[in-house]
Amino acid sequence: MFLSNWATITPELVSQQMSFVEGDYSWRYQADQNGTMAAKQAEGVAYLCRLLQKHRLALLADEVGMGKTFQAIGIIRLLQQRKPDAKVLVIGPNKTICKQWVKEFGSFDKDHWCDKSSAPVKVADPESKLADMISRVGEGQHHVYFTTIHALSGLTKESESSDKAGLARKQALELKQRVMSYLDQQGFDLLVIDEAHYLRARDGGSQKVAAAQAFFGEGEGEQSLAKRVLLMTATPTHSSVNDVANILRYFASEEELKESTTQAAFDAAQLLQRYGLRRLRLLQGHNGAHYAKQHYRKEIAHPVSFAENQNAELFFGLYQRQLVKQFQAKASNRQFLYGYLEGFESFGEHDQETAKHEVEQPNSEHSKDAFSKAPDTELLHGLSQEYYRCFNQFPEHPKYKALVDSFVPTTLEHSNLDEIKHLVFVRRIPSVRELTKRVNTRYDNVLGLQIANALNLTQAEQQAWQQSHWSRVWLNGFFNHAEEREELVAEDDEEANELSVDDNQLRSRITELFVVKKRDPNALAETRNTECTNVGLRFRKPDSIFSLYLEPALDYEREAYGYHFEHQTGDRKRATYSTAAQFQRAQRHRLECIMLDEEKPVAEYLPTIWSHLFELLTDQEQAKFRQWSEATKENFANYFKAGVLFASPVMVELFCWFYRFDNDPKLHNSGEGAHARYLDFIQYTAPKLSQSLLLWYFKSALETFEDVCKKIAGAELDDYTNEWRALKGQTSPAAFASGETSNREGLQLSFNSPFYPNVLVATSVFQEGVNLHLQCNQVHHYGIAGSPGDHEQRVGRLDRLFSKVNRQYQKGQQGELKISFPYLEHSFDEDQLASFLERKTRAESKLDKCLLDNHDAHVGSAKAQQWQRYLKQPELSQELDVVDPYPASF
Repeated sequence: MFLSNWATITPELVSQQMSFVEGDYSWRYQADQNGTMAAKQAEGVAYLCRLLQKHRLALLADEVGMGKTFQAIGIIRLLQQRKPDAKVLVIGPNKTICKQWVKEFGSFDKDHWCDKSSAPVKVADPESKLADMISRVGEGQHHVYFTTIHALSGLTKESESSDKAGLARKQALELKQRVMSYLDQQGFDLLVIDEAHYLRARDGGSQKVAAAQAFFGEGEGEQSLAKRVLLMTATPTHSSVNDVANILRYFASEEELKESTTQAAFDAAQLLQRYGLRRLRLLQGHNGAHYAKQHYRKEIAHPVSFAENQNAELFFGLYQRQLVKQFQAKASNRQFLYGYLEGFESFGEHDQETAKHEVEQPNSEHSKDAFSKAPDTELLHGLSQEYYRCFNQFPEHPKYKALVDSFVPTTLEHSNLDEIKHLVFVRRIPSVRELTKRVNTRYDNVLGLQIANALNLTQAEQQAWQQSHWSRVWLNGFFNHAEEREELVAEDDEEANELSVDDNQLRSRITELFVVKKRDPNALAETRNTECTNVGLRFRKPDSIFSLYLEPALDYEREAYGYHFEHQTGDRKRATYSTAAQFQRAQRHRLECIMLDEEKPVAEYLPTIWSHLFELLTDQEQAKFRQWSEATKENFANYFKAGVLFASPVMVELFCWFYRFDNDPKLHNSGEGAHARYLDFIQYTAPKLSQSLLLWYFKSALETFEDVCKKIAGAELDDYTNEWRALKGQTSPAAFASGETSNREGLQLSFNSPFYPNVLVATSVFQEGVNLHLQCNQVHHYGIAGSPGDHEQRVGRLDRLFSKVNRQYQKGQQGELKISFPYLEHSFDEDQLASFLERKTRAESKLDKCLLDNHDAHVGSAKAQQWQRYLKQPELSQELDVVDPYPASF
């Protein structure tokens, strides 16, 4: 299998080096397995090696969610095996996706690479700037280097030159000369470009195109940056019939491309037959059955209207009338109409305010798809202000209300949590924050009423508290707190404060009730701790016996603890419980733990709620848990506690249980000690578990914990020191992702967990390269995508191997991926959706083959007749003939 022999490599040979069944190193490729994804990935590695040997260029265009990254890593591994000092450059669309690559390298080496004696691949940290990546190459310490496509757009950021494209080309050439000198003028052994459709636009004189042409070596007499090039994209024909040729032309001469086509123009199908590999995704279900997207995708039209709000309807009619008057000169420009009209997505106070806080990065690949300011913004703002002056409120937009109604249940119960996760794509930046705010407000109303009921508030008191937006001041006034309780040490809640995902996060007000504030006797009422804070501290602080409640059992199943710690603090003895439990588990299971000298064990029988939770698991769930190592069980315990205490409604459930228990003299003796009261609380809550949120989150966390670790977090299963800080920062039911969102990796991890956020609202920055599929099977296109290719990328965030839909099939259920399109009835918004669905339907069969007609690329304004017939429904028959467009051929 030397590099020179890649022309004859086979899937059988590939499978001797790597397994595409996770952790099964004995797996070997067999030709009759060609329906499985593992077999397709082995075939992909072998066939791409042949293409790279023959043409120096290959295009991996497998459908979204089929493991393209693992196939690329397999090729890099084979290259490094035969050339140990091989140098590889991976270019991704952004740094987040590059970091995901680094995690995938670790997973591949651990669970898929068979030869454990071979040297590991040394992977450099991703760099956002070309110059920084090149400096790492000069250091010579790694095999694989990373940078971003966006780096090609930022070379002239500080320059005021009028010819930025020319300057970008000059700087790119200088950088290329520098890196080639580090590589002995031989170039990289392999260049991999992820989401290569970012290179599809070649017209317009952009600096990115000029820089890419110079850096990659396009042009007569220019030396190529790399000996071989692997391009990766699920949508190579993204928005134009010329996309495939445009991408390939950076790396192959026109003469080479003309060898592939019999037509004057470059034909995408013929180019893909020569350079490409494209297979369609199949999910493996119960008893080995396979399912294509036609089996489970369900498209839903979600009409909304102004029927319940005549004033808002009049406002909208006036807006449309003014729009026609102001922009009738542009009416012939269909693209002006599509997606740029702010009023079809939002109107009100937030339009001006949120645009100030949330502006997409100007050089971002997606900035053109997520508008912070549209041509009609000023018009809409002026009308909104007039409306406010007349009615003392801003007009309500029905699309917001309709979505929030569908996202948030009227009550949170064990039975309605399975469909609690929603992914929403918007085009207008103001919509990101506004939807997030509204969802959090609605969840606050649901959770606030649960707390109010536990407090036995009267109807008038409930309304007063709700009208105060569930404020700390009102709650503290109700309890008439003159000072905080002294039972527990209430320090600043650093975990919640420091780990906010975004400074502009629109946080839940109910969550804020549980946040610890500084203990200052002169502090204002809104900064003092609340009854919610005090109860929350009982379950978190080691010096409360209730901190044991969520600790795992001593044997991780049923066994109680035999002692707690006691230490002297000045002239006072203070007990610690959860730390004593952790120490006993560490001793029992030989995990590292430090016991402080002043800790003194005190004998006491101390159970936790885990024994009762474990009894409620199915036999299959118990077996799954038992096959884990003790270190993995400890890691899971940390994951579960972080999620339920910081990032779930379980904390509200625990508060309600505790408050009712603590204030009912029938449930415990007020004169008994803390230990007896704790045991009474265990007995009080155990019968409630079968229908509890706590049990649902325990089961759901258990089901997907391995996938969260390996496929999302890139973490070791047995890393019991993991504190899962990302979960502790996600304290609100809804969150957003847009250009200025900081911790995208943490947001991706949290959404793939069963914990918060339940609703993720995103612009196109989360349209590609992000996996959001473990817990969610519902995507909503609040603002429809710019092209059928963009739409497929969005849906592909959920439609992947190992997805929630995939698990439904594996359980013998009917899988379902819900794809929702909210729209304003009897308006241009409906016309746009109708046009989009018609064009998407016409384009879909061609998109599967990476083809497109020019009139399929963009959505127009001509409304399709009887357009609801274009909504896809699941095909329940399994007799579907799924043929791969450009298969691996040996």
